[in-house]
Amino acid sequence: MYVNTSWYKTQSHLHLANQLTITMKKKLNILFILVSLSLLGIIVFQVYWSISAYKVNKTKFDTDVDVAMQKAMDDCKKDYFDSIRMVMVRRLSDTGTKIKVDTIKIDEKSSVSSPKSGTGLKVNVSTKSTTTELEITVADKYTGLQPYKISVTDFDAYRAKISHKNATVAEVLVETSFYTPLLLENLKILFGMHDFATHVLTFKQSVTKDKKGMPVLSSKMNEFGIFQSPTNFRQADSLRLSSHLKAELDKMHIPSPFSLKVSDSASKPQKLNLHYSETGEYSYKYHGFVFLHMVGAEFFMRAVFHNPQYAILKSMVITLLLSALLIALTIYSFYYIIRLVIHQKKLAELKDDFINNMTHELKTPIATITVAVEGLQKFNALNDAEKTQRYLQTARTELSRLDSLVTKVLNVAAFESKDIVLEKEKINVDDLINEIISTERTKSDKKLNITYTNNDIKTIYADKLHFRNVLVNIVDNAIKYSNEPFNIAINCFKQAGNAVFAITDNGIGIPEAHISLVFDKFHRVPTGNVHNVKGTGLGLSYAKYIVTAHGGDITVKSEINKGSEFIVSIPLSNG
Repeated sequence: MYVNTSWYKTQSHLHLANQLTITMKKKLNILFILVSLSLLGIIVFQVYWSISAYKVNKTKFDTDVDVAMQKAMDDCKKDYFDSIRMVMVRRLSDTGTKIKVDTIKIDEKSSVSSPKSGTGLKVNVSTKSTTTELEITVADKYTGLQPYKISVTDFDAYRAKISHKNATVAEVLVETSFYTPLLLENLKILFGMHDFATHVLTFKQSVTKDKKGMPVLSSKMNEFGIFQSPTNFRQADSLRLSSHLKAELDKMHIPSPFSLKVSDSASKPQKLNLHYSETGEYSYKYHGFVFLHMVGAEFFMRAVFHNPQYAILKSMVITLLLSALLIALTIYSFYYIIRLVIHQKKLAELKDDFINNMTHELKTPIATITVAVEGLQKFNALNDAEKTQRYLQTARTELSRLDSLVTKVLNVAAFESKDIVLEKEKINVDDLINEIISTERTKSDKKLNITYTNNDIKTIYADKLHFRNVLVNIVDNAIKYSNEPFNIAINCFKQAGNAVFAITDNGIGIPEAHISLVFDKFHRVPTGNVHNVKGTGLGLSYAKYIVTAHGGDITVKSEINKGSEFIVSIPLSNG
C-alpha cells in the first residue's frame, strides 16, 4: 500500500512559514515605530531650529529698523540744514543786502625765551608778526551787523567745505555760521528785523472771561517771516520722514510696511514681541526751512511695524524651503524604505506560497507515476494488456503535466534573466486556436463548452511556442476558476492595426482590489470557499511579459460571480 507522507511535511512547512510570518510582522512593527520616532525627531528639530532662527532674525529686524530710523532722521536733518543754507544764501544774495569785505593786517607782539650767551640764563626777546584778516559787514537799509572778522586761513577752510568751486562770499558766510553760533544768531536777528520791518503785523483778537466773569479782550500777534510755521507742518514732517525711512529700509532689503506715530510728548514704548516691532522714539525739530528748530514745536517720532513676520519670513524663505525640502525628502525616504520592506515581505510570502503550491503540483504527478509503476511491478499488470496500457497512459499524462510545470518555471526564470529570444513566424490563427481547444478538451476530464469566433484574421506574426503558452495559460485559468457548466468564448478581431484575442469565461470573477495585481509574479487571487484550485502564480506574469515582448498589451475585465474577460492584442505587422 502506498502511503503519502508529503501531507505531514507540508503541514510542518506551513507551521514554520506561519512562525516566520509572525516574526516578520513583529520586526516590521518595530521598524515602523523606529522610523516614526526618527521622523518625529527630525521634524521637531527642524521646527525648533526654524523658530530659533526666526527669533534671531526678529532681533536683527528690530535692530535694523531702528538703525534705518536713525539714518532717516539724519537724512531729514541734512535736508533741513540744506534748506537753511539755500534760504540764507538767497537772503544774503538779495539786492537789498550789501556785504562788504575789507582786508586788514594786524601786528601781533610775541616774546621768545632764549639763553643768554655764555650764562645759561634765558632772556625774553620781543618780536612782531603780521596776520591778514577779513572784516565782513552785512547790512540792509533797515539794520546791519557788527563787522565780523575772520582770518583768511579760516575763510579758505570754510570755503573748502563747499562742494562746488567758486563759492560766493554769501555761501562762505553761511557755511561759517554753522560752525560759529554767534554769527548764526546775528544773521537770524538780521533776517528777523528785516521781516519785522517789511511785514504788516496782524493780531488775532478773542474775548474771554476772567475769574469774576467779566469779559476780557485778548489779542495775539501772528507768526511771520522766518518764525512762521509752514501749513500742516506736522503732516509734512511725517511725509518727509516716511519717505526717508522707506528709502533706508529699501537699502536694507526690508519690505515691511510701517506707520509713523507722532506725539507732542515722549511716551512709553510698547513691549516688542514676535509679531510686533517698533523703533526707538526720536525727537524731531526739523519743521519748515529756517530756524524753526529754535522756536518751533518738538515732536517725538517712532515707526511701528504691525506685521514684521512677513518680512522676516521672506528673508528666511530659502532656508525654510531647504528645511521643508529636507523634511519632505526624509519622509519620502522613510516611506520608500517601509514600502520596500513591505513589498519584500509580500514577495517573501508569495514565494513561500509559490513553493508550497509548486511542491503540491510536483508531488501529485510524481505520486501518481509511482503508484502506476508499483501497479505494474507488484500486481501483475504486465500480464493484463488493458491494465498495462491504462497505467502507462496515466504515467504518460502525469509526465506531460510534470514537464509542463517545469517548462513554465524555466520560462519564467528565462524571461527574468532576459534570455528569451522570440523566434517569430507566420502563424495560422485558426489552426492555433483549434489546437489549443483540442488540447484543453483532451486534458480535462470535465465537459467544456468552448466557442471560437474569428472575424477575418488569417495569420499573425509571432513566436508560436510562447504565444501559444500565453493563450493556454489564460484558458487554463478560465477552466480552473469556472463552475459547471464551463462556458468559454474565444473571439478574434482586428482593432487599430492589432490582432485582438478576447477570452471570456463564466467563472467566479476577480475582486476589484486584485485586478491590478493579477499580472504580478507569484500573485494568486483568493478563491473564497474554493480550496481545490492549484497554481504557481506565474502564468499571467509570464503571459504579460511575452505579450509586451511582442509589442502588444494584455488587460482584464471582471465581475464577481459573473466571469472574466482577458484581452490580448499584438500588432498585425510585427517584424
